[in-house]
Amino acid sequence: MPHHQDTAPKSRLRHWASRLALLVACVSVVATSQATSESVSSAPYTGAPRTLTSDAPRVTIPLVMRATTSKSPDKFVEAEMLVEFKLRWTPADPNQTEKPVFRAMLRESGTDFSGQENYGPVTAGRLTPLDVRMSLPRDCKLGTRCEWLTDLNLELQANGIAGTLEVEWTATGSAFVVDTSSTPRNFTVTLSEP
Repeated sequence: MPHHQDTAPKSRLRHWASRLALLVACVSVVATSQATSESVSSAPYTGAPRTLTSDAPRVTIPLVMRATTSKSPDKFVEAEMLVEFKLRWTPADPNQTEKPVFRAMLRESGTDFSGQENYGPVTAGRLTPLDVRMSLPRDCKLGTRCEWLTDLNLELQANGIAGTLEVEWTATGSAFVVDTSSTPRNFTVTLSEP
């Protein structure tokens, strides 16, 4: 019986110690969270449709995204780019049942970094949606302008299947300022081809 009485206080002590540890962890997460301004998005940019074939399966589209303000808060900016696709596959042989794969990749221009990618099969007679999203490097301190140059790489992986892939695409960007909860005056984001 004395053994049981000894373990009950230890059990209660462990219970309260675990609650205290959980409380400290929660407080530390809140304390280390960075303030950020409201995210501002660009107007959607719809580029010219592209055509990929088994003979010409790749194309690279340069994109530039800018965040500007009339008055600098002298803070770092974080940004993200999203490209949405509508894909239409037309096989040379209408009886073809195999599906080629469309691959899209966003990467920082001028680097060997592979970037973010997404891919999926495309089906004849159906509009296939797909998107790719990339967080842009956080190396831009907002003076009055931040700029990110990216390459949008499109590829048709036809595996010997003859046909044409029509690619419609729209890109949007968004950005916010780190270490401030207020959005700078006239903070705007634009995205386009150079």
